[in-house]
Amino acid sequence: MAIELKPETEKLVQEEMLTGHFQNIDELIVQGVQALRERSSEQSVAHGNGTAAEAVSRLRALRKGVNLGGLKIKDLAQEGHRF
Repeated sequence: MAIELKPETEKLVQEEMLTGHFQNIDELIVQGVQALRERSSEQSVAHGNGTAAEAVSRLRALRKGVNLGGLKIKDLAQEGHRF
């Protein structure tokens, strides 16, 4: 397959090859496509298309750093019953 690149894109590819991040252009393309698929998959999960395990994982991540100022959920539930 023949691919034509814009000069800016060709420069990026050459820079990546010179830095040694990739052994060859094929490796660069494969890793780029894999990264795109992973990002697409993550976006699908963020829009509600993930599994239950992924949802639980996201909820746990969201709860990190959230506190109730020393209160327990049980205490709050009992407080609600007083009204």
